[in-house]
Amino acid sequence: MCADAEVERAVFESHFETVDELPPAFYDLALEQYRMLTAATTGYEDFSFEERLASFYYILLDALGEQRAFVRATFDDQVRYQSSFRTGVRDTLRGLLTEDGLVPGTNQLVTGLWPAHEVLTEVTFALIRHWTRDETEDQEATTALVDKLVAFVAELVTFRGVSSGVNLAWHIVQHDSLGIGRLPVVGRFFPGR
Repeated sequence: MCADAEVERAVFESHFETVDELPPAFYDLALEQYRMLTAATTGYEDFSFEERLASFYYILLDALGEQRAFVRATFDDQVRYQSSFRTGVRDTLRGLLTEDGLVPGTNQLVTGLWPAHEVLTEVTFALIRHWTRDETEDQEATTALVDKLVAFVAELVTFRGVSSGVNLAWHIVQHDSLGIGRLPVVGRFFPGR
């Protein structure tokens, strides 16, 4: 195998103990490729949430696309399960969903929770499964799906209505705009009463 790959045996053995460790490592390398590319992208720190999520999906699919037949054959079997791919995807998505400056702080009360990360991880895996079966030219159906998915998730995650609603509620409480402070018992909790 080392001869076919034109890799010295010592190099292989410095990374792997057995040949069986090699196939699952492909999935982990796809995530590492994403990390390296984003770190090397000039101006990435200025990307919006939507741009970062789109970059994640497109870089990941490009990395997996280097061995598309292998991914088709192994994505839902033991090879992928032996990798830390699922954990890496969830950690990456959690990082995006809780990034200060990208996601409004109030929204992070929801996007910072485990179920939000798990749901988006499952959606990501469904997207990859769709991509493995996509026979359209240049996987155009997957590209359209990614674009629509990213726009939808970005709209939900960056929706400013939550922050605006909290600000409105706080203003109403501070100034007793609805007259709630005049109610018995409740009024004791309002400033100046």
